[in-house]
Amino acid sequence: MANSGGLIRSSGKLSAKRGNTAKLINAHYLEVEYLLDRVEGAFTHYQVLGVERSATNEEIVTAYHRIISVLHPSYYKVRAAVPDEMLLKIDRAFDKVSESFSLLTHFKKRVEYDRSLSRKASPPPPVAIPRPPRRSGPLALGVPKQPPVKTHVVTPTPQPKAEQANGPATREQIDIKTRATQQTAYTRAASDEAVANRRRAERMRLSIPVLVAGYDQAKGKWQEVAKTVDVTRLGVAVRMKRRLHHGTVLHISLPMPAKLRCHGYSEPSYTVYAIVRRVEPPTDGFRVVGLEFIGERPPAGYLYKPSATFRTQKWAGVERRREPRREHSEMVKIVYLNETLHAVREEVGVTENVSPGGARIYVKTAPAEFDFLRVSNLKRTFEAVALVRNRYMGKDGFERLCIRFTDNKWPV
Repeated sequence: MANSGGLIRSSGKLSAKRGNTAKLINAHYLEVEYLLDRVEGAFTHYQVLGVERSATNEEIVTAYHRIISVLHPSYYKVRAAVPDEMLLKIDRAFDKVSESFSLLTHFKKRVEYDRSLSRKASPPPPVAIPRPPRRSGPLALGVPKQPPVKTHVVTPTPQPKAEQANGPATREQIDIKTRATQQTAYTRAASDEAVANRRRAERMRLSIPVLVAGYDQAKGKWQEVAKTVDVTRLGVAVRMKRRLHHGTVLHISLPMPAKLRCHGYSEPSYTVYAIVRRVEPPTDGFRVVGLEFIGERPPAGYLYKPSATFRTQKWAGVERRREPRREHSEMVKIVYLNETLHAVREEVGVTENVSPGGARIYVKTAPAEFDFLRVSNLKRTFEAVALVRNRYMGKDGFERLCIRFTDNKWPV
């Protein structure tokens, strides 16, 4: 699978089996989607519960309990994985199901409801359209002219033969639809300032549960049930509570739509390895983590040290930066900040390349965990808060920080 930094080679397929939690989450997600579509599209209370009109009271109770078990599962991890958008649909479906159950289990109300369905099912009698008598021959000259009879036409299109036999149709008999006056649509002309889409694959806004598994060097294997923000064929953005590091390889499982998969099209769950490419600062206790799919197999060395960080190959395609970088070496002061913008550590680094919106800096003692950094040059002519977009260890033993300025532009 082609990606912006395809890993050099892959090792053998991981022998670990998928957990039962992932299977339960994906099975529940598919089942509740089907149930919500059925309930929302139902026209009768019987269709809401999925029973026949001849269903007994026991069958109605059984159907109700079955629906409730799907809408409100007992396993807490499955409940926690339900997307927020789906919770609103579930609440509406629950109200509709409860209303249908209450009516159909009440004998008198059910009888009245069945009668109303029978009345709706019987079509109304056809409307008889009176026709004026045909006048022909010499006696018709002495008959006074009768005013035209105003009638309501049942069929929208008049029959040509009847019009020839009864004379021209009156205006009340024809539904005349005037054509709307066409107006000029004024639009804004395209400008060069519009930012082109730099992504290789189009994003799809989709919130679905995802089971994320990884390894910590101190605590070993961990798992977290998260939710996606958007998905593509090449990766996914996930809202997580755990703090992750750039280059970490994860194993994820999610009910990805078949059109966005690269393998396992018939499987209920799409399992794939992914590498952390982007980590956003926390918002309300969650971080948006950008993951790029690697494939069905982990990278070489993962099975021996799954907690290690990995690097992707250098991008060899066309330049996709917003602003071009230029080589520039200058000493800068760096203050590492936490999520509350309090200083964690300070040091001096050196830029390798810069642009108005970002830079790459090599440093010696960057802390393992921080959220922002304040960068200023020693001439005191520039200062800005920045976000880390990537970090890796160079061959010379110095760590590289690829940063993006958030509140100022580097003077170029």
